[in-house]
Order: sequence, then C-alpha cells, then structure tokens
Amino acid sequence: MKKRLIQSVVATSLLLGSGAIFAKSLDDLKAVNFNQEKTKAAVNASHEEDVDENRFVSFLNKVDNKNFEKEINQHETQRFKDVLRKEVKRHKKALAKAPKEFMSGLNNVILTLHAIRSNKINEAKKLLKKSDADFNVAFKENPKLNLIPVTDTASVVSFNGDVKLIKWIKKSAIKLLEKNETQLAIDILTPLQDELTLTTQQVPAYLYPVAVKQAVKDLSAGKKDAASATLTDVLNLTQINTVIIPIPLLTAEGMIVEASKLNKSHKKEVTRLLNMAQEELQKAVLLGYTHKHSADYRDINKQIEAIKHGVKGNNMIEKYYDKLLNSFKTLEKKHEADVKVKKINK
Repeated sequence: MKKRLIQSVVATSLLLGSGAIFAKSLDDLKAVNFNQEKTKAAVNASHEEDVDENRFVSFLNKVDNKNFEKEINQHETQRFKDVLRKEVKRHKKALAKAPKEFMSGLNNVILTLHAIRSNKINEAKKLLKKSDADFNVAFKENPKLNLIPVTDTASVVSFNGDVKLIKWIKKSAIKLLEKNETQLAIDILTPLQDELTLTTQQVPAYLYPVAVKQAVKDLSAGKKDAASATLTDVLNLTQINTVIIPIPLLTAEGMIVEASKLNKSHKKEVTRLLNMAQEELQKAVLLGYTHKHSADYRDINKQIEAIKHGVKGNNMIEKYYDKLLNSFKTLEKKHEADVKVKKINK
C-alpha cells in the first residue's frame, strides 16, 4: 500500500505586532533530509538478510526523489493534510488569546528599547506612556492575565513506512548495538519519527506593567542604561511549551471519520479503513508514543474490533462510531496535556 509523504516543517506564527495568526500552507510538501549515505551504511552493516532491506533502501531513495509526491496516493495525502490542519486548528483555538491592548503595549516596549538605544529619550518616554496606558486597559478588562502566547509553531516529521518496516529497522538496530556499532544504530533509527510538534512561546504578562513603571522612573532619573536593562530583562523572560502528538493517532482518527461516513453496504472499503486505522495505532506503539497512555490505545483498538464485527452483521454501528471518535478526542487531549516546559531568561 502506498503511504503518505514525509514532510518537513509546516508552521503557524502568531505575530507580535498584531496578534494575528498566519499559517504556512500544508500544501507545501517537502522531504525530510536524512544523511542517506550514513543510513545506508547502517543498513549494510546490519547484515540482516531480509527482503525488508531493499524496502528500506527504497524508502530512503524516495525521500531524495524530487518527484516522490507523484508516487503517493493523492487521497491518502489529502487525508494526511486534513488531519494535521484539524489538529493545528484545535490547538490554536485552545490557546489563551492575547488582548489587543496587551499586544499594543508589548510592541511599544520593543519600540521603546530601540528608541533608548538610539538615544531618543523623549520618544522613549512617550512610548512608555502609551505602553502603560495599554497595559492598564488590558489588566482592567482581564485582571487575571498571566502567560500570554506570542509565537505558535507546528512542525511535522512523518515516517513513510509500514509496521513491518518499523519492526525490521528496530531489529537491525539491536543487531548493530550488539556489535557495538552504536553510531550506526543511531543512524538507522533516525527516520523513526512520526509526530506533530506544537510549540508555543509565552511571556509573563503581569511583569510588563511593573517593568514599564520602573523604566519610566529610570528615564526620569537620567538612567537610560538601567531603563534599557529593565526592558531587556522582561522581554527575555519567556516560557516555551512543547507538545508532541503522534501522527499515527491523528491519521487513524481520519480513517475512522472516513469509514463512519460510508454506508454499511460498502463493507469491503469500511473494513479496509478500519484495518488501516488499527495498523496506524500499532505504528504508534512500535514508535514508542503510547507508553503513558497505553490503556487508552488498547481501548480504542478494541472499539475498532467491535465495529469491524458489527459491519459483518446487521447491527447498528453508528453509536459505536460516536463513542470511538470521542475516545480519539480524549486521547489527543491527554497527549496535549503532556506539555514540556522550558523557561528562558537570557
């Protein structure tokens, strides 16, 4: 079965000046760049006589092929892009919205810093006055403002291979490790990523009014270096939240949605989609994305089995689809809750 494309970065950015979100098109598909020669060397060093070796080399060659998109089933590709768009949209919707007054004040803080460094002190004072007014309005309407998202990006790395290929790669890596070929084992494992990474940069909103007031005092006292340092420090206080969502989970959900829209008379196609969804879930397991939520994955797989059984008979299965899709949504939210936090204060 032809599989979906390997993609590089697809990003959405929340601009500091306006707070508006702009998305780079998911239609711009590109291949992930692996070190082809090193990875092929790892394959050869594994000395694993298996038909999958040829499949793996073919997989690597496809990554380098400029025309590889033409070899992919367009329906599969569209489904892949649709599930990514859906998840990115859901993530953006869940983010706290930055009040326009706060973003205006933040932009003026940045402009103030440039003015101070250009020795335009009067201009800097006027900008600080505008920032102070903006922050007062923002906090009057939103007194509990805390962390505000200022950038939001989504990056995608997708594995173009099936369950059998994943098992072969892992088996070969183990053989390499047993021969102390650790670096080659790393090379052969490098392609085993199938994930959507959502990264949000946040700033501590509550510190900005304090910093602005301090900068006003410093400038009034002729301490422009102190004012510059105060504003620089607050601008450098950021928190990076990173969430990793397994693409096989999203793809499996897309296949279930597609199956749910088909009449039971299309038993062959429904069964094919359900089987494909189960294979995607198995990929998530083999790629190591399910450890924390393994029970949820097992439950979803059982629900798919129940629907497959219902399709064969005369049972009403619509309600089973509803329950299953709710289970997918619940599991996706659990993955989003597994946020990794990195605080930066340069």
